[in-house]
Amino acid sequence: MPRIEQTDWLETFVAVIEHGSFSGAARALHRAQSRVSTHVAALERALGGTLVDRSHRPIGPTELGTTFLPHAREVLAALERGAEAVEAHTGTLRGRVVVGCHPSVSAGFLPGVLAELHARHPLLRVELTEHTTPDIVSGIASGRFHLAIHSVANDPPSADLRSVPLWTERYVAVVPPEHPLLPAGGMTEEGLDPHRLTEHPLIGIARPGAPVDPDTAGALSAWGLEIPLAWQSELPQSVVGLARAGLGVGVLNALAATTCDTSGMAVAPIGSVDEGRLVAVTSPRSTASSPSVDALFRAIVEATPPAGVLPAAGRGER
Repeated sequence: MPRIEQTDWLETFVAVIEHGSFSGAARALHRAQSRVSTHVAALERALGGTLVDRSHRPIGPTELGTTFLPHAREVLAALERGAEAVEAHTGTLRGRVVVGCHPSVSAGFLPGVLAELHARHPLLRVELTEHTTPDIVSGIASGRFHLAIHSVANDPPSADLRSVPLWTERYVAVVPPEHPLLPAGGMTEEGLDPHRLTEHPLIGIARPGAPVDPDTAGALSAWGLEIPLAWQSELPQSVVGLARAGLGVGVLNALAATTCDTSGMAVAPIGSVDEGRLVAVTSPRSTASSPSVDALFRAIVEATPPAGVLPAAGRGER
């Protein structure tokens, strides 16, 4: 029998195939790309053949890799089930839970949740990975994340996912304090008229090559607007920086704005809460039997939403 010395080799091989690249697997596993390459090479030596076809982009499995892939997944799944069985028997959570979320959620909501969870289950390991909405949705669907906290973005969860709404939040404009977008008499609770945004360049969240993040696109649609972004970034703080430099109006969800350094800038609500974004926690129903995932899922649902958002009505499971 081939000597496969580390289950990390299997995990890395599966991640490379699922992400279509060594760099994508490295990001997902929080490992150096050189370590990912070393793991795959070691597994190939142990099995005596090439598992990954490196000649195409995205890379994929060779015929041998295709044959071995379901067995690698089966071994990893069996180990996870075994760990869950031990947790259920001993009552001590030692599992690993990977959470996909927005940067604003990992900075402005999860630290308090994880601190309380760690006090109850100090051996439970939680790994955070921050992405924009499309990557979070694809990650939870493919099983890369055990659970996700994300904007629903007008897409209801599929039947194989359990999802609980957490809160709704407004969008805000981030501009220098003397910006002409701001009303002369000061801000009111009603917020800025969204149609005023058409008078200025917009700065928002978007992946490279994408027109706009689905969250912001949903808000623009709710306002009846269709405005291309003049500048974009995947990080909220960069949006604030671009706005600070006078390049346009930064448009962020309220939580993202509170996690950024907006000193010296004006942060003004846009439109109504109903036109904002709905944030939910979601996990595959297949992980519902995992004590570790379930403990974190419950902790998130039971936690107090961050300041400045509106708790979702009827926070029952969908």
